[in-house]
Amino acid sequence: MNLKLKRAETLHKLNELQAKYPNNMPVEIAKEFTNMLNEVDLITNEIRYNQLIDAGNNPETMQVETNDFTHQYNQRAAKKTLGDAFKMLATGERSKIDNNFLIELGEKNGLREFRTEYPSDSIVQTNLTNVFLELIKDDRFLSRIPQISVKESYLKYPVVTRENYPVAEGKANTDALTGSDTNFTSITLQPKNSYVLSRFHKDVIRDGGQRAYDSIWASCRQSITKRLVNGILYGSTSNNGEFNGLDNVSGATIFDTSGASITDYSLITRGAKALNDKFVDHEQIITLMNPNTYQKYSNLRELSTSGSYLAMPEQIRNISMISNAQIKTNYSSDKTKLYMMNPASSILALFGNFEMELNERFAEYDHAAALIIFRSDFAFLDPEHLFIATNLPTA
Repeated sequence: MNLKLKRAETLHKLNELQAKYPNNMPVEIAKEFTNMLNEVDLITNEIRYNQLIDAGNNPETMQVETNDFTHQYNQRAAKKTLGDAFKMLATGERSKIDNNFLIELGEKNGLREFRTEYPSDSIVQTNLTNVFLELIKDDRFLSRIPQISVKESYLKYPVVTRENYPVAEGKANTDALTGSDTNFTSITLQPKNSYVLSRFHKDVIRDGGQRAYDSIWASCRQSITKRLVNGILYGSTSNNGEFNGLDNVSGATIFDTSGASITDYSLITRGAKALNDKFVDHEQIITLMNPNTYQKYSNLRELSTSGSYLAMPEQIRNISMISNAQIKTNYSSDKTKLYMMNPASSILALFGNFEMELNERFAEYDHAAALIIFRSDFAFLDPEHLFIATNLPTA
């Protein structure tokens, strides 16, 4: 059977099951639902593999699909699981949602189980962390950072250092190489506690339905991603309860702009060159900046303040430029920063426990609030893949 046709038929069956069991899927149906999602992923991977083979033979007609056909089902199930959990807290049905109950709730909503090509005793992913991962995928910056789920109390992540790497020595074939030692080290990731509060008027809960699920999802996503992004950017070297953020990465390339105004794309090309020299391609680079900085780049003109918009040099057009309001501005000096990095050189570890507790503080105002507790850690594995521009003017 044609692979695309087979995938379409499987997606049709998924839609039928989702329509038939909008609430509380029986366990057997949930397992069938998960297996069908896995099948869609396998078919999609096979289609992409065939397309890559065709592209190698016929590069002028290269077409490789990039759509994620199962994301909508995962996110819908995650939204409903989170919404149902919050509703139980808000209506007094439960005072706390723990790991086991959230997993059980996820199964009823068809939240898929995890499959990995690289199984490990220390890495596990459950319906519990799938809710968390779907929240992170909704953020443009966090979705680019590799994530793993850890069930142990810590994770040692191996890192290869570049000391004593081989250099060209003009040796003959029969001569022995020197300076070819490879050094290994590791970064230890440990759970750091984070606490965020999501608050809603009880009318949202009373109305129920998709409106409630979307509101709860959006609020939880905002509070969790803000906490994570702040830790990833800044963190603390003196507080063991904080991430070792990008500002604290030893060995990163730091460039002081000395307050020079942004008049062209030279800062981006400078950062790109610094990363290119460390074997990072343009397609792998993301640029993270304050919204004011992003607006400046968007409004660059050929004649300083007039004329046509300044075209970005073709060499750097593949670099993603992302605006994030959490990049701080020093208002006393009106200076900010710009980050360029290879996100694949970082890692966000999510540790098993993810809890929700009812917070009574807002009850008298006819609000319901849930305290969300999660444990995570972040590490940047290769400092040479990070470029930070400082003292960038905001005005």
